[in-house]
Amino acid sequence: MTRTKALLLAAGLGTRLRPLTYHVTKCLVPIAGRPLLDYWVDQLVAANIQDALINTHHLADQVRAYLDQVNGRGLLHLEETYEPTLLGSAGTLAANPHFADDADEILIIYVDNFSTVNVKDLLTFHRSHDDPLTMLLFHAPHPKACGIAELDDQDRIIGFQEKPQQPVSDLANAGGYVVNASTYREIAALQAFDLGFDVLPKYIGRMRGFVWEGYHRDMGTYATYLQAQRDAVDLLQRAGKWTGQRPAVFLDRDGTLIEQVHYLSRPDQVKLLPGAGEALQQLRQADYLCVLVTNQSPIGQGLFTEDDLSEVHLELTKQLAQHGTQLDAFYHCPSATQLRKDRTTVEYYDRKPGPGMLFKAAQDLQIDLTRSWMIGDMVSDILAGYHAHCGGLIFVETGNGLEGQDIPAQVQFHKVTDFPAAVRLIMTNQ
Repeated sequence: MTRTKALLLAAGLGTRLRPLTYHVTKCLVPIAGRPLLDYWVDQLVAANIQDALINTHHLADQVRAYLDQVNGRGLLHLEETYEPTLLGSAGTLAANPHFADDADEILIIYVDNFSTVNVKDLLTFHRSHDDPLTMLLFHAPHPKACGIAELDDQDRIIGFQEKPQQPVSDLANAGGYVVNASTYREIAALQAFDLGFDVLPKYIGRMRGFVWEGYHRDMGTYATYLQAQRDAVDLLQRAGKWTGQRPAVFLDRDGTLIEQVHYLSRPDQVKLLPGAGEALQQLRQADYLCVLVTNQSPIGQGLFTEDDLSEVHLELTKQLAQHGTQLDAFYHCPSATQLRKDRTTVEYYDRKPGPGMLFKAAQDLQIDLTRSWMIGDMVSDILAGYHAHCGGLIFVETGNGLEGQDIPAQVQFHKVTDFPAAVRLIMTNQ
């Protein structure tokens, strides 16, 4: 039986994903509410890989806490190799030459990619030929930005160039390799820095390309990361791994459901907007879950407390009860923002325009996001719904407004006067 180990390259700073990666290390950024690394762990377990090594650097304590969770499940033993100074992808191999001991082959994965690649199929392909290295390839939409491979009719890589000005194909390095144990030790002995620039050219003519025809996205940029949120919903639904059945309406609070009050912190400040109670009742009668999602950075700033917020929401619940209705769930993000004038950048995953609260609610309440709506009075509300792949987005004119911030052209949304008008729109689009 072939013994396979996995080396997970995860120590990058994630500079292009800042400010999100100021607070969470790149390999743990959430995708559809789960850490990116989760998806790779699932693949390793499915391929019967039992031992893996992961390099760490930025916010390493977060990864250590994650490793404890994974190891506690008993399906995969995941160890850390900490790098006080980043060693480069090849440098990690050089620092761990003995990792190939007691193994026949090593799977090397850059875990900052979001991919549906079948690791088991990749390993099977590697074992089908006699070259020492297999490179995972995908069809790149922008080949000039990637390492591009040229294959012969036996899938042997006969040419490879990083970021070519005139690409010979669209087959790009997907950040995954399988190497024989002896080849791993050979690469480690090179004492090189980068696999792409310093190592792979030495194996041209001695490595094969496994072309993955399914989904693969490099998570290196902010735009690709946010797109992956939407893609994940579609992918999980098609794979039968997203169990959400019911549609929901996600509601901002201030300026949407209740009157806008700056840093509202007391029950006596809660005043339902005209027609809000009746409109909410109409949604629930139409079998929509109604979920409040609200940013509450004053809690993070120490201006009021979680108990204060609970009192405010208790008063809101009482006022809604007078109209014979209620909210199905409340979600809030207490993180204090440093981007007070920017409502378009995801600083914290759970803070709108991040989609975290919506994904959390979807998992808790079995919500079908693609049949759901987001209603709010700010650009951050609309973008949160967009990033969560909500089927409909509605901007209401009863709150702060867009504040001079443009919603990207690809984000299609409706604009109406108020929450009751939004509900009428939803009812006509059922």
